[in-house]
Amino acid sequence: MTGSSEGIPRLHILLGEDRLTGRALPGSARLYGLVRPLALHVRASLPAARLFAAAARLAEAAAGGWCVVNGRPDIALAAGAHAVQLGHAALTVRDVDALRKGTDLRIGASVHRPEEAVSAARDGADFLVVGTMYETPSHPGRAGRGPAGLARVAAALAAGGLGDVPLLGIGGVDAERIGSLIEAGAYGAVVGRAVWSAADPGAAAVRIAAALAAAGE
Repeated sequence: MTGSSEGIPRLHILLGEDRLTGRALPGSARLYGLVRPLALHVRASLPAARLFAAAARLAEAAAGGWCVVNGRPDIALAAGAHAVQLGHAALTVRDVDALRKGTDLRIGASVHRPEEAVSAARDGADFLVVGTMYETPSHPGRAGRGPAGLARVAAALAAGGLGDVPLLGIGGVDAERIGSLIEAGAYGAVVGRAVWSAADPGAAAVRIAAALAAAGE
């Protein structure tokens, strides 16, 4: 499936455990009605049964968007999620590509360096999450690679004949930084704090989606 942005949402929002349990889960799912299409990422160290329940709920509510399960292709497949996001501690892209045969599951891979991006794309990743763009509280003391880092990844993919694999910037991304990332070759962005630290998370998601749309024109 590699090599097409068709159907891939441009805005991805991370959901930690605090957004996946109790009364918070319906509020998270309501974002699907504000931004279309939208990808919500299930990213939490929950017991498998609870992780499955949250993913299945979001997959059912997606309304043309995506539910993405981070690191757990088994949960993604069982819950009917639209994609799995693979980090460095997860199964390899090649392994998951074999597991998804006969399904519509898409694969995203987290990458930092150009050579990682090329390898993941060749192994079957449908989109790549490139980090860390800017220094964030979750990675204190780690300087962000910025748009220049993303541009190097884009250039390496183009040189390898893989330039149509979509890139999503992650790490400290907000509405004001979207334009620079798109200019550097990003297709979209993955955000968390920019939405959940806002007084009105729904309005913040809409602003970021609007910035993506404007930058892509």
